[in-house]
Amino acid sequence: MTPYIRLHILHLKYMPEPEAETLSPLALSILELLDERPMHPYEMSSTMRIRHQDEFIRLNFGTLYHTVDMLERNGWIVSGEREKEGRRPERTIYKLTEPGREVLSRTLGELLRKPMREYPHFVAGLMFMHHLSASEAAGHLNERASLLDALVTKFEHVLDELHKQGLSRLTLIEMEHKIAMLDAERKWVRKVEKEIIDGKLEWKAGIDASHATLRRSHGESTH
Repeated sequence: MTPYIRLHILHLKYMPEPEAETLSPLALSILELLDERPMHPYEMSSTMRIRHQDEFIRLNFGTLYHTVDMLERNGWIVSGEREKEGRRPERTIYKLTEPGREVLSRTLGELLRKPMREYPHFVAGLMFMHHLSASEAAGHLNERASLLDALVTKFEHVLDELHKQGLSRLTLIEMEHKIAMLDAERKWVRKVEKEIIDGKLEWKAGIDASHATLRRSHGESTH
């Protein structure tokens, strides 16, 4: 294992782990919707899609029903009355319980105040892009920046349309955050691409020989 990888691992080892409830974004979305009013799963799914929450949550009916079942087993939601429309099968309407409201509030507080360790795929690509040639890496980053341009444009359009429909800024704050993060990423990607093309980013990985003291002291600390 090379010294700079050991240094990276040592840094990660001592990062504090969050203590938030282990609830998926889909589970949180279900609890949040039921905090507004009782719903059946089909209405939950429709509401998430209308609000474009499926841009942030992996949503399909199989996972939705599995998550509803898990929340009910934990006592955070309860099934109530059944609704029937025409020839459609009966739909079970669910309600949020007081323990469910408590876990929703506690989990949201944890998520807002504590940075979570995440593992985005793009970071893995950056960690190992030195295995490509500089020109290849620059080309891939250029393509990524173009795709990010399209995503920012798409989300800005969706946000504008939802505002016109009367949804408040607070209701759509996660989409505003998404746009800000995508915009920051595309600017950074274009900056790195330019540095590669201009030769300002040295295409060499590892710790320079002049940093022998760092290498030695780190090696001693990891045994």
